Amino acid sequence: MKIKKRLYTALALVVLVLVALVWGIHWWQTGRYFEETDNAYVHADSVAVRAEVSGRVDEVAVSDNQRVSAGDILVRLDPSDAKSQLAQAQASLAVAQANAVSADRQVEQQHASIDEAKAQVSSAQADLEQARLHLERSKRLAEKSYASQQEYQDDQAAVQVAEATLAARRATLASSRKQLDVLEAESDSAEANIESARADIDNARHQLDKTRLTAPVAGVIGNKTVEVGTLAQPSLTLMQLVPIRSAYVVANYKETQTTRMRPGQSVSLHVDAYPDTEFEGVIDSLAPATGSRFSLLPQDNATGNFNKIVQRVPVRIRVTGPDDALERLRDGLSVVPSVDTRDLDPEYDG
Repeated sequence: MKIKKRLYTALALVVLVLVALVWGIHWWQTGRYFEETDNAYVHADSVAVRAEVSGRVDEVAVSDNQRVSAGDILVRLDPSDAKSQLAQAQASLAVAQANAVSADRQVEQQHASIDEAKAQVSSAQADLEQARLHLERSKRLAEKSYASQQEYQDDQAAVQVAEATLAARRATLASSRKQLDVLEAESDSAEANIESARADIDNARHQLDKTRLTAPVAGVIGNKTVEVGTLAQPSLTLMQLVPIRSAYVVANYKETQTTRMRPGQSVSLHVDAYPDTEFEGVIDSLAPATGSRFSLLPQDNATGNFNKIVQRVPVRIRVTGPDDALERLRDGLSVVPSVDTRDLDPEYDG
């Protein structure tokens, strides 16, 4: 019996030594390269849903924890003011268009007036030429005593009248041309007013669209604080929209654990809420500073009393699988990540 007992004891010791040896070899070759921490949590970059204009809430189309698609209506604000602005802008456009038509008609009418003034100038020039011919003939006849002095003086007066008439017709033509410039400027102004009115319509429609708050991305509604009758303002968050499949993990590793960590290294993730699911991921990035440096009151060690505290470096981990379980992750869940640091990129510069 004693021999058997000693044999069993020796055998047990041998087995223990072999197990310890195998474990030691495995740890030396593999295990020592895996870094774990229980200071890790799931994060999701949620979208704060806010109104771009102030208004009373007419309808809330979603509820807490509801899944929505991109473009779905979330909240409707009272559109009365926006519709009034749109109607006013449309009326202003109609007035501007009518003014533009009137200005164009005046320009066309002024062109006709200019043509008429040109014709009158031509007629006055012809009358002047004819009066000068009559005066020349009367002068020759008067010199030979074939015509009376009165007829000669009448022809002189006729020439003066024709010259004055021509000057008046030319002044009328010049005035008509200047008036045309004024009317064409008014026509351009009317066209500009049309463009301004159209811009006002576009702006009013944009303001009307802002009374309908839609989901910018697909996700799940959370932290809904808005109800019908609430006065929505741009500074007031109405709800949070957490995008689907946007979850990632932030693991706060000890500074001594990050020596061999590099972006792209594979990570095994154990989520406390789903113990039967093995999530996978890769390191996205390492923070440029320790967590304490980003705190509201960073620790100042330049004092007489100093205690060295191991710092934590936030490591962002992108969750890659399993694909059918990614949507189950929720912001704030506890995670235990294990980073495989065997794959060490020698060219990595931090």
